[in-house]
Amino acid sequence: MLQFDPFVSKHNLRWFLKNLKEDKELDSLIEDYIRTALKHRIIMSPSKGPYGEKGKDIVAVENEETSDYCSYIVKRGTLQKNLTGRFGILRQMEEAMLIELEFGEYQGKKRSAVIVHNDNEGYRGAIDRFERHCKSLENKINSTLLLRPIERWDIEVLVDKLFEYGEILKKNATMKGLLDKLGQSYDLIVSFKEKYETIKNSEEVTTQRAMLAEELFEDIKKKEYNLGPFNTGYYRGKSDQ
Repeated sequence: MLQFDPFVSKHNLRWFLKNLKEDKELDSLIEDYIRTALKHRIIMSPSKGPYGEKGKDIVAVENEETSDYCSYIVKRGTLQKNLTGRFGILRQMEEAMLIELEFGEYQGKKRSAVIVHNDNEGYRGAIDRFERHCKSLENKINSTLLLRPIERWDIEVLVDKLFEYGEILKKNATMKGLLDKLGQSYDLIVSFKEKYETIKNSEEVTTQRAMLAEELFEDIKKKEYNLGPFNTGYYRGKSDQ
């Protein structure tokens, strides 16, 4: 089976990250990065529904003595696409910074937020609006509650942050499952191509094509039974090294 390694190059990793879904894929990888690279303890993980508890998809304690914490808001796509709306970044960011955690020991503690999205900004206007909102929030809660300025990790920042932790992050259960799907779907394609090459000039090509298509379909269904649907849009990446 093909062993696809998204960490063989930053090009591969960029492609892989851009294809992750927000739910149970991108957020799972970010959680592992917080635990293994940043060494922060996670006290809240993504909840079911369109967005996390009061705007906080992931919350991690950054200082066990002072109980300072950071909320991570995880989105799929560009900043522009996710900026506004009922479940948009601007609203979630306000809730993450202004609404206290329900855990008593973390109420009134310093906090910050990180906006994570696996694409670029979309257009300059989105960045300007985002940055103005950040400044407004930071001024509103003042220095007594602000741990540090709000950050934004787009696809380029994610690639730089995650790349050096490849060997650790590849142990992530979600990532292992996705890589297995990549390898097995690629194997199916190669097998189909090889079989088609042997029958394309046959006199009974129409019948054989139909049989081959049926065989491929059954193989796919068997793989999906074990691995889940092959519908995440992945294909084999390429190295830039």
